Amino acid sequence: MATNRYISQNVRSEQNLYEDLIIESIQFYGQDVYYLPREIINLDSVFLDDIPSRFSDSYKVEMYVENTDGFGGEGDLVSKFGLDVRDEVIFTVHSDRFELATDMVKPLEGDLVFLPLSKGLFEIKFVEHEQPFYQSGKNYSFDITCELYQYSEEQLDTGIADIDNIEREQSAAIDLIMTAGGSGSFSVDEEVYQGGSLAAAT
Repeated sequence: MATNRYISQNVRSEQNLYEDLIIESIQFYGQDVYYLPREIINLDSVFLDDIPSRFSDSYKVEMYVENTDGFGGEGDLVSKFGLDVRDEVIFTVHSDRFELATDMVKPLEGDLVFLPLSKGLFEIKFVEHEQPFYQSGKNYSFDITCELYQYSEEQLDTGIADIDNIEREQSAAIDLIMTAGGSGSFSVDEEVYQGGSLAAAT
């Protein structure tokens, strides 16, 4: 016996209704987050590693936080290297809303998501595009599994103070001592020239 042709898996009106309900529920119960795509600066052709990366664009998009009882993952671990925080969070974002906000077809592993609620920066580890599995004959959303981001000298220049301050607070700093007649007052991030070379005030 064939499936009911009036309530079929591929009826566009049913898909539109289901899609609108997903968008509405994410906008009701979700959070406004910032999506930061990773920019490749210098790719190592041997190890296929990018050192360092840069994050200069940010896109505001609504996502639903799956974890309602707090962050998942392994939590806070004490190891021989000190305290290791392994918080994990799963975001759900509607595929069309994501593409509208970012001009990208799907989120990519290695990109970042900033959650203003906790001021946490999370790195995307896995993007699930088949959950739930083809309801009404179509997939509507992405489940993005993220871990708390461990800063490693990447450039954060998004124009959003809470994000850019992560680089300032966690990056290595060099103190410059002006000698031989050098004088003046300098501020953080100001470019300082001495002779023909460029240094940065910290």
